[in-house]
Amino acid sequence: GEIDIVEGVNYQDTAKTALHSTRGCHMNDVPDHVKTGTWDTAVGVPDKKTGTPDMTFRYATNCFVYYPHQWLNQGCVAVDLEGGSLGIPLNKKGGGVYALEWDPVNGYIRSWVFSPHGTVPTNLRDSMRTASADVEEERVVPNPDLWGLPYGYFAIGHGTDCPSTHFQNMRLVFNLAFCGSVSGNRYWLDCKNESKIYPTCNEYVKSNPKALEEAYWKIKGVYVYQRS
Repeated sequence: GEIDIVEGVNYQDTAKTALHSTRGCHMNDVPDHVKTGTWDTAVGVPDKKTGTPDMTFRYATNCFVYYPHQWLNQGCVAVDLEGGSLGIPLNKKGGGVYALEWDPVNGYIRSWVFSPHGTVPTNLRDSMRTASADVEEERVVPNPDLWGLPYGYFAIGHGTDCPSTHFQNMRLVFNLAFCGSVSGNRYWLDCKNESKIYPTCNEYVKSNPKALEEAYWKIKGVYVYQRS
């Protein structure tokens, strides 16, 4: 399995967290009082036989990368409803902090985004500030229960339709990809003006290299904690 702490596609300007898995991982809905976000949608997926876009409204709650009624490799996707938490709007606010808690013991994966930096909870801010302290007693232990509600809440493990064994032995990866199975397939839907001139995502990238010069991450720090 794969956990995308933050996943952005094309002109997307809102943070999303996505899980990608093999068959047998479906997200059960959870009460609104445990999260602030919603599920992404799978609308406009081309029919595999006819190629005609299926405009039926569906939530993207199946993590299986080849689930037939979602975009190829879409997975199950949680969306931050506050907006402005990715891309140009995020840059205008001076950036922010993305956080994720992966807790198979308690049966969930939760994700947050805090932007601008003034909205970062005190506990999280202090844990980052003291992470390099030489004296262990001076380091503040992060406590996600003090960060407010997450926008993403993925129920995993016992009593759910997604065994926690789908997600294990993870590696941290920063990746910028052009086109591919997700953004490339959605190109005609998300980039209507560009698709009138360039029929495919690959053609657009090949013809407009300068348009992508500002596609990069600027990262101040990465902090990883594990419960003892």
